[in-house]
Amino acid sequence: MTDEKPYDRRMARKNSQRLGGPIAFILRHAPDVELDSVGWLPLTDIVTRLAADGIEATVDDVLRVVGPDGNDRFELSIDGTKARAFYGHSNPAVEIELIDANSAPKYLYHATPEYNLEAILDRREGLLPQKLLFIHLSEDPLRAVQAGQRRNVPVALFEIETKALPEPVGRTSPDSSVWLTTFVPAKLLWKIAVPEGAN
Repeated sequence: MTDEKPYDRRMARKNSQRLGGPIAFILRHAPDVELDSVGWLPLTDIVTRLAADGIEATVDDVLRVVGPDGNDRFELSIDGTKARAFYGHSNPAVEIELIDANSAPKYLYHATPEYNLEAILDRREGLLPQKLLFIHLSEDPLRAVQAGQRRNVPVALFEIETKALPEPVGRTSPDSSVWLTTFVPAKLLWKIAVPEGAN
């Protein structure tokens, strides 16, 4: 029994890598799927579209890629039934812009690998989007930790007072639990303990 879990994790990572590219194409560029106006597509439709390309996958397989432990190119809806790409759409029907800027939670959370702390805190660069369009902030500290642990390294968890942010913070649809902004100064990053059971 002791050998099964490591094997399962390796297989899950391999499947995620195998499906990441095709799912990105479906959610960004495929002309034969019906995304809604902000890019959501039911997980069952993703499975169907993968099958049309000869790729066998289940909803659980897709969840591993688009869920909180998966690839940060994607987002899972609050009800867990739909996914979308955060950026890079060529589909003209999709127009993603920030909404709900005045109704963000009082505090949001972000986790990052500890090896980033020198740049973020010591050099006082703060949080930057890097290769993404936005910094992703979570309403839930545990969710933030799950996102930060994708590289399987120790993470630091920050609590951020939303109203103090110098740049707008919003989300891209009411179905989203991820809030976005473009800069968080180092002075606004309050390092807190990682919740028990998050590792």
